Amino acid sequence: MTETNTPARHGSPEADPKLIELAERLCGRWRVTGPGIEGEAEYGSRRDGLLLVGKVTVVVNGAELTNLQHISHDQQTDTLRARYLDTQGNEATYTWSLDGRRLRVSLGDTYFEARFTDDNSEYAGSWHGPDGPAVDERIVYTRIR
Repeated sequence: MTETNTPARHGSPEADPKLIELAERLCGRWRVTGPGIEGEAEYGSRRDGLLLVGKVTVVVNGAELTNLQHISHDQQTDTLRARYLDTQGNEATYTWSLDGRRLRVSLGDTYFEARFTDDNSEYAGSWHGPDGPAVDERIVYTRIR
C-alpha cells in the first residue's frame, strides 16, 4: 500500500466571495501608524485565491514585532478565519469580516474595527475590549502600493 500526504480532490475548490472581496481591499503594502506604533503590513493572495497571507512588521513602544496571518474561509462556520503567529511566541485564531467599507477583526470579546476610505487608500480604526473602545489608540493603515 502506498501512502500519500496529498489529500484526494474531486475538483478544484473555489475561492470564497468574502475572501476575494477582502483580498481586493487588502492586497498590497501599507504603512502602519498610531500611538506608539510604526511599521508596515503587506497582504497577498495565494493558492488561487483560497488563502490571504499577511505579514506585519511594526515597532510597538520601542519593541520590534513581526506577525504572520493566514486568512482563509472556514466552511464549518462560514467565516473568514486567520491563524496569527508572532515573534513573541503568541498564537491566535481571529475572525475577519468585511461589510462594505467596515473591517472587523475579532478575538473573543476583543476586536479591531476600522473603516476604509472611498478610494481604499487608507483604513483606520481602533481596538475595542469588552468595556468599549481603547482610548487614544487609533491605528491608521495607509496604502504604499
